[in-house]
Amino acid sequence: MSVESPILIGVTPIRAVKFTVMGEPRSKQRPRVTQRGTFTPKETLEAEKRVRDGWRIAGEPKFDYQVIVDLRFYNGNKRRRDIDNMAKLVLDALNKEAFDDDYQVVGVNMYKFFTDPEKARTEITIQEVIEWPDERKAVPALFSA
Repeated sequence: MSVESPILIGVTPIRAVKFTVMGEPRSKQRPRVTQRGTFTPKETLEAEKRVRDGWRIAGEPKFDYQVIVDLRFYNGNKRRRDIDNMAKLVLDALNKEAFDDDYQVVGVNMYKFFTDPEKARTEITIQEVIEWPDERKAVPALFSA
């Protein structure tokens, strides 16, 4: 039996926020463990602060509902970076700032580009989705006995 994949569409309000963080995108680094304890590397803390500052400059209130996050990383050098670690840094920085908790993130689109060093940046768009669809309701035939 062949079943087509359902198209899942949420009810999306008008609210979307886009902001840009200038500078070379960074990856989330692993916490470091020393004899004095565990700490987050300075570079990660600074990069997360830049993302939070970008959100605060946008002057928007937190999102109340689920969100879809679009991330576009423009790298000014060819240093190897995993896109998922770059996304983790941004999402962790926006936790408690753009949304109460990152469980509200129901979708992430990620893209990595190369550009001139002076144009390096991260473009972030957050779009609110009030009612995220439930595939059990969208395609009930798939779940019937």
